[in-house]
Amino acid sequence: MKLTGSYALKVALIYAAVGALWILFSDTAVEWLIGDNAALSAFRDYKWWLFVMASSLLVFWLSWRALAEQGGLIRRLRQSAIVFERTHEGVVTTDHRNRILDANPAFSRMVGRSEALLKGVDLATLHSSRHDSGFFEDIRNRIGEQGYWTGEIWNVGPDGSERPYQATVTYVGSGRDGQDRYAWVFTEITKLKDAQKRLEDLAYHDALTGLPSRLQVGDRLRNLLAEADAGRRIAVLYIDLDHFRNVNDSFGHPVGDNLLVLVARRLQRRLPEGAGLAHLGGDEFLIYLENVTDNGQAGECAVNMLKAIAEPFVLANRREVYVRASIGIAFYPDDAGSATELLQYSNAAMFEAKKLGRNNWQYFSSHLVRRADQRLQLDTRLRRALKNEEFTLHYMPIMAGERREQLCGVEALLRWEQPDQSLMAPEEFISAAEETGLIVPLGRWVLEQACRQAAVWQRELDRPIPVAVNLSAQQFRTGRLFDHVERALDQSGLAPQLLHLEITESMLMEQIQTGQNLLGRLRQLGVHVSLDDFGTGYSSLSYLRRFDVDTLKIDQSFISDLVGNAADRDLVSAIISMARCLHLTVVAEGVEQVGQLDVLRSMGCDCFQGYLFSPPFPPEHLVDWLRAGEGNRSAGTGQDVDSHRSESRQSGGA
Repeated sequence: MKLTGSYALKVALIYAAVGALWILFSDTAVEWLIGDNAALSAFRDYKWWLFVMASSLLVFWLSWRALAEQGGLIRRLRQSAIVFERTHEGVVTTDHRNRILDANPAFSRMVGRSEALLKGVDLATLHSSRHDSGFFEDIRNRIGEQGYWTGEIWNVGPDGSERPYQATVTYVGSGRDGQDRYAWVFTEITKLKDAQKRLEDLAYHDALTGLPSRLQVGDRLRNLLAEADAGRRIAVLYIDLDHFRNVNDSFGHPVGDNLLVLVARRLQRRLPEGAGLAHLGGDEFLIYLENVTDNGQAGECAVNMLKAIAEPFVLANRREVYVRASIGIAFYPDDAGSATELLQYSNAAMFEAKKLGRNNWQYFSSHLVRRADQRLQLDTRLRRALKNEEFTLHYMPIMAGERREQLCGVEALLRWEQPDQSLMAPEEFISAAEETGLIVPLGRWVLEQACRQAAVWQRELDRPIPVAVNLSAQQFRTGRLFDHVERALDQSGLAPQLLHLEITESMLMEQIQTGQNLLGRLRQLGVHVSLDDFGTGYSSLSYLRRFDVDTLKIDQSFISDLVGNAADRDLVSAIISMARCLHLTVVAEGVEQVGQLDVLRSMGCDCFQGYLFSPPFPPEHLVDWLRAGEGNRSAGTGQDVDSHRSESRQSGGA
């Protein structure tokens, strides 16, 4: 309810109507209701006073309501005025011709003009010249469609510079003259735009080296490919520093960052004309050549980059270091049809260079993609096989005895059962399992299965049969190997002394102190520890003294030519003599000929393992094999060994 002229007229008319009705009909109504002349006479004397009192109360009530609502409106208007005056956003009202009717102090400060000087000014004169007529036509259309528009507008500041604002325009109705009115709200976003620019710079430029980032070089390559004419070739060189982690580990990451900056500067100085350089992150760089006439041009660039990197660097800590790199090269359109493929394929070629010894460069070849795809499929199949329990163990006998060999244990060998019932040997999938980390759960399964099978044999045959299990380096590094061994023994009920764990010298040398502690705990548990492939690694007497092992297994590469090669005989004889001095048992692997067995016996070798005795076989065949007689197996001929090998290949044996 508002105190307006129309409202006052309505009150007056109501009052007049009620007064007339009271004068004309009040006596008649009282006479009809009461019917007493005395009461009627008294009513006539006081009815005017009653009318005045009732009228006063009615007027008071109506006026009180109107004034109360009007007071609330005034308070809201006062608050709106305060907001209008004190807000930090610029607020402007304009008419249908875009002329300023009112502006708040904030907008006055934004444009550097007083409020008085702004009134009547065309708002368009304060906008930047970067906005054309079509821009404002779009604003008017949007307001006509939805009643408002919001977006970015550039206005001219007090110093004449152009500044960005987030603007909102709202239609607010018509004025007394019947013309449309609009409210503009401006929020300066200069700092926001500066922050966005800094973010874009960070996204498109590497903060450490200042070189273009992966994102920017990707955009650059896409533009080059889009503009490439027929017959134009583009080369990409993917550069990765070899063993860069050693610098971080030795001197810390700040010094490593300093080295990356030095490498970036040196590569920039050696870039051929028309080439671009980017830092992809970490220790990876990329060079692109826009117009390549032949492959040799990219190869020459790679050679020059390797030479540049090979020169010594003096770090911030005044230490001199030598760095090497591996480079992969891919071409458009010969190898790749997009920027993504150029990066992918050059990266694949770089990894091929690392596999071939590092400090070299390689061209991309399609077989690298096929190999990567095959490896990816193999990874997927491995995960599914582990979940579906598609793996099995075969066991290879280990024999002992000077004249008549007897079984002294078996070695568990992993096999993967294929859908066609064939068996895949570990050398075909173990490397993939190691790269994906699946070797840890797979190794744990092998450990548990081998212990369970050895316990079953002990119950069935009423004799202990030690089982040897190979460990991977990743199992050794997890720090949970002891727990896994303890759990496998507890679950199977196998005596600890019947479990032989085979580890390699390189595994121990990676973590000498950790290896010593772990071996000590395993030996206290009662587990037998063998050093596998002895002779192919460090083969140091001092290391053997430090590590608590029970057995040395001589690698089969020294056994294969034992009869005809005097050097191999001397080496094997020295290993056996060294083991005897340390009170270690010696097992010779890869025994396939009777002559090899005779030489090993003459040297005092304790145990033998190889196809001369038996190929690996499934666990259920062990009982039959034992009943067939252990002592007759060393009399086999070379032809017998070839037969065993053929049988093993058919069953997936190693």
